[in-house]
Amino acid sequence: MSYIRIVSLIILTNSVAAFAEGALRPSDAQLKTISKAISYIFQDSFTASYDLAPELNDTLPGRPLEKLLYASILFSEMSDAEDYAREKELLKNIDESIDSFKELSDNHPRDAWGQFLLGSAYGYKSIYFGQTGGWFKSFLAGLKAKSRFSDAIKLDPRLFDAYTGLGSYHYWSSAKLKKYIPFLSDNRKKGLGELRLAADSSEFSRGPAIVGLAWALINENKLAEALKISRDFYSTTNGGRASLWLLGGIYWRRGDYDRTIQYYDELFKSLRRAGNQNYYNLIFCNYRKGSSLYIQRKYPEARFEFESILSYELSSEIKKRHEETIKKTKDYLKKMEGK
Repeated sequence: MSYIRIVSLIILTNSVAAFAEGALRPSDAQLKTISKAISYIFQDSFTASYDLAPELNDTLPGRPLEKLLYASILFSEMSDAEDYAREKELLKNIDESIDSFKELSDNHPRDAWGQFLLGSAYGYKSIYFGQTGGWFKSFLAGLKAKSRFSDAIKLDPRLFDAYTGLGSYHYWSSAKLKKYIPFLSDNRKKGLGELRLAADSSEFSRGPAIVGLAWALINENKLAEALKISRDFYSTTNGGRASLWLLGGIYWRRGDYDRTIQYYDELFKSLRRAGNQNYYNLIFCNYRKGSSLYIQRKYPEARFEFESILSYELSSEIKKRHEETIKKTKDYLKKMEGK
């Protein structure tokens, strides 16, 4: 699973997390409902999250808040399964929320919440296109999101939760897009600082800020800090898959192969229980476990993991996306002949 799934959760909370008073601020009851939905997402309870969406009782014209919440749950579920078959439904809800929030923010240009909500909707477009390979569309939507988040903070400096999305934009646009757009400034350090501020001072988006910060720290190879954050998150989410992806990746980077196997195995079992898998994530887990076992010279166990990968009945799309992994799997099996 890529960092983008985690950033998607970050953008979700940006739409619900501030405390600026204004015409577009959701009610306390709505904020409580959205907070519960976010909590369920992190615990991989997508059905429970969907059940909460109608309880928002969104009275804004076009119900953009409910549509954005629904889109956030749908995108999280799609990313969790690495299955984007419901793309049209997702983009329809995002685009309709953008249209409504843009009209509302145009009518209330000094309302921090209006800027905040519209930035969140643009952020989802950026994340989706980034996830599916449309990097230029992702960049353009990301610029719009960043502009709205910045405006929201200018209008209300107490809106600390906005730093979650802003920090994510600053860090990942530098880390991932600079190779495509060389003139971009290197804002990774700034982004890390903003994510730390959000993790410390925000309320509704504290969880997403922590996860976003952990992935950025992993990318920076600052593994000790990332590990502390991820262990705490594992506890608070009852072993949710977002925390398992983090812990497996950290221990792999550290060369602690026993714990790498432990957390990818826990993740594998959780994905199996969830069902509706197209094998993309299962292959990743099998491969990391198999590679770790091979390094430990536990060849029979490693062979089992690699042969499992080749036993899956994959669609042409998944075969293409995992082409390099499948090639390396066959190479490992060839190396183990006679061992």
